Amino acid sequence: MAVAPVLAYAQLAPADAIKARINAYRELGASFKNLNDQLKSGQPAKVMLRHSARQIQSASKAQYGWFPAGSGPATGVKTKAKAAIWSDMALFQSLQKKFESEAGLMAKAVEQGDTSFIRKQAASLGRSCKACHDKFREES
Repeated sequence: MAVAPVLAYAQLAPADAIKARINAYRELGASFKNLNDQLKSGQPAKVMLRHSARQIQSASKAQYGWFPAGSGPATGVKTKAKAAIWSDMALFQSLQKKFESEAGLMAKAVEQGDTSFIRKQAASLGRSCKACHDKFREES
């Protein structure tokens, strides 16, 4: 996952920061889809699970810099990020931390190799994503 470093987002023009954030989330979504597709396959390939889990974990650590000041909906650039991200940053960051924690647990679950446990952790990871989306993301 090619994720720009935290400082890079803050140095971008708002429209570019939004585009970079959207691309990073698309990559994250693709990794999550790959992980779930493997789990649905009947015989998930550990190498694919490991790759997806590492991508997700990497994104979970990088995400803190994806929302620099001035990169919200007030820019006029199309974004699903709600203004509440910047007005309730403490809650937003607590949900980001929960996602990072769940991503770390997913990586550990994959390393342990228990498919049943990996499935449970994938569901928990998905709930952590949904918690943030429910509060801070506009739905299409």
